[in-house]
Amino acid sequence: MHPGKIQKLQISRFSENGAYLKDSFEEEVLLPNKFVLEEFKVGDFIEVFLYTDSLDRPVATTQKPYGVVDEILALKIVSIEEKGCFLDIGIDKDIFMPTKAPKRFKVGDFVAVRITLDKQGRLIARLGIKEYLKPYLFNTPYVKVEILPFEKTPLGIGCVVNSQYYGLLYKNQIFSPIRIGEKSTAYISKIRPDGKLDLCLKPIGDRSEDKKYLLEIIRKYKVLELDFDSSPEEIQEICQMSKKSFKTLISTLVKESKIKIIDSLKRDGKKAIHFMQ
Repeated sequence: MHPGKIQKLQISRFSENGAYLKDSFEEEVLLPNKFVLEEFKVGDFIEVFLYTDSLDRPVATTQKPYGVVDEILALKIVSIEEKGCFLDIGIDKDIFMPTKAPKRFKVGDFVAVRITLDKQGRLIARLGIKEYLKPYLFNTPYVKVEILPFEKTPLGIGCVVNSQYYGLLYKNQIFSPIRIGEKSTAYISKIRPDGKLDLCLKPIGDRSEDKKYLLEIIRKYKVLELDFDSSPEEIQEICQMSKKSFKTLISTLVKESKIKIIDSLKRDGKKAIHFMQ
C-alpha cells in the first residue's frame, strides 16, 4: 500500500461498509460504499487513491486528486486554522498545510506546495518548495515551458518550471498581470550556471505581436510624444514595455515605413512618433 499514490488494487471481499481492496502482499484497505459501483465484483482491479480518514485509518477513494506524493502544485485554501490552512486537493478530505503564520493567507487564494507524508503517514502539504526544485541540466534555451508562479521577489516572480525547476520572470519582462498559483506558459531566455532559469513571456526573437501592439498604441495617439530619450518609467507607463524593447521596435517600424520620427509639438528639442496612414 502506498498512501498518497494512485494505484490499482483488487477487490477481495465486500462488507456492509464497502469493498475491501488488497495489494500483492494481501494487505487490505476499505473503499467506502459511496464509491462502490453495482457492477463491481470480487477479483476486479480498481484504480484508487489512498489516504487516511479523520481517524487516521487508511482508506481508498475513486476520486482523482489534483496531485500525489512528491508533486509540487498550487492548491486553493478552503479554511484557515490556528496552526495552518486546509487546502482543496480534489477529494472529500482536504489536505492540511502547517504554517506558523496562517493569517498571512486568505481563503480562496492559491498556494504552491509539495505533497508529502508526515511522520504518521498522513497526507500533508508543505511550503518551502524551493529546496526540492532541481537544477536544469539541458542545453535547450528558448523552449516553451509550463510555469507555476509561487513567490514575489525584489527582482520579479519566482516560478516552478515544468513541475521541477526554478525560473525567474524579471519585473521588466512582465507586462500583464501574473497571478501567484495560476499556471501559464513562458519561454526559457537563459540557463544560468547553477541550473536556474531566466524566463520571458514571449518567444525569443518573435517580435511580431510586440510590433503590432506598439503600432496600435501609436495609431491611437496619432502622434506619440515619446522618443529615444524618454525615461524608462514614462515608456513603461504608456507602452507597458521596457525602454530597450521600445527602442528596438521603433527602429524596426521606422525601417518598415510604418511610422516616422517628427519634431514634437509639445516639447522643445524633443522628438515624437507619428503614425503613417
